[in-house]
Amino acid sequence: RQLFSVAAAILCIPILLKCGLTIGPVLLILGVAAGFLGGLGPQAVLTAFTDVFTQASSLSSVLIVVEIGMLSVLMAQYGLLERMERAMRKLIPSARINIMLIPAMVGILQAPGGAAVSAGERLGEEMGLTRAQRSNINVVCRHFLVVFASFSVNMIVVQSVAPQVDIVRLGLLNFPFVLLMQAAGYFIFLRKAKPLPLEKVSVQEWWGALGEFLIAMSPVFSIILINALFGTPYELALLVSFLLVFLLGREKKEFPLRLVKSFSPSLAVLIVGVYFFQHIVERMDDLLALFAALINGQSSLMFLTMVAVVGICFGLATGLMYLPLGVLIPIVVAAPHASEMALLVDLFYAFIWCFIGYMFSPLHLCQLLSDKETGCTVGERYKTYLPLMIVLPVLVVALYFLYKLILL
Repeated sequence: RQLFSVAAAILCIPILLKCGLTIGPVLLILGVAAGFLGGLGPQAVLTAFTDVFTQASSLSSVLIVVEIGMLSVLMAQYGLLERMERAMRKLIPSARINIMLIPAMVGILQAPGGAAVSAGERLGEEMGLTRAQRSNINVVCRHFLVVFASFSVNMIVVQSVAPQVDIVRLGLLNFPFVLLMQAAGYFIFLRKAKPLPLEKVSVQEWWGALGEFLIAMSPVFSIILINALFGTPYELALLVSFLLVFLLGREKKEFPLRLVKSFSPSLAVLIVGVYFFQHIVERMDDLLALFAALINGQSSLMFLTMVAVVGICFGLATGLMYLPLGVLIPIVVAAPHASEMALLVDLFYAFIWCFIGYMFSPLHLCQLLSDKETGCTVGERYKTYLPLMIVLPVLVVALYFLYKLILL
């Protein structure tokens, strides 16, 4: 019953969008419907909604996404994104590398709102990329670090639920997948892009461009530095970013008004809808128990199949990685393994399937924000993604058996 309610809700997303509703209200409506159809009572549904604002992690995420959305608007209005793009063209004489590198750098933030900053709208248009190509390559490249870096939120989730796991070694197993995913993204989305004649610069101009790039990106880099050095939460570190935009921009008298206007109510409703739906799924105990029972089957083929199914289903249903990771990692760790490396290989397999489900979820917040920036529709997104949706599962299965062959 709960599986049907979640699946039906996901299938209804494009239908309601075609009726003229925006994605935020759609998620709120379908979250309520999925909750009642899945057997949750009115109190449980109401609690799932209030938890968005009362749970520190959810509220923090809402604030971060809203603030970064505001930051992206202000950086664009004050010309900082344009300055960054001009500097990148001088630093790296390849438009294709630039449009991949900028999202990867902004992705260090590990905040979904960064997708709006890194969308590369102007450069992608000059390269002749479609709306879907611009949106999708942005999302693919901004997830370069989150799959293998030990400081990524998802790796920290793995360590929190399974402290005995060496996440550095797990990251090394994930790294070839990340490289192959980037290569596939380049081939699928950028191979036929129009080559742009970027200007050649002198050594002095190159250093000048580097300084210009660092200045233009300082509102973004400051968030990372303040968080890393002082442990300041992102939502507070972002206040420094607003101050830097104010100091770097002209027309300072208009800044307060621009700051207020940069707030997007639709973005706020969108992120609230995403986390509300995720909290609804978290409360479906029968659904979680069903997946756990299937994964704990004795057959190796059943184990591999169900890990893939659970990773994809939960990732698709929530648009988040840490929920399926929280379900799968303890189950995989509890299963018998001949060696630590055998455990790590199985964890690699589970981790990447969770990523694939999250990557292609209709609730994937990075994708929703990137689509919003580029004007890409849901239909355009998945039509353009189709080759990658085939390639990534093939890659994870191939790497899994290759690891089994050479490491065990």
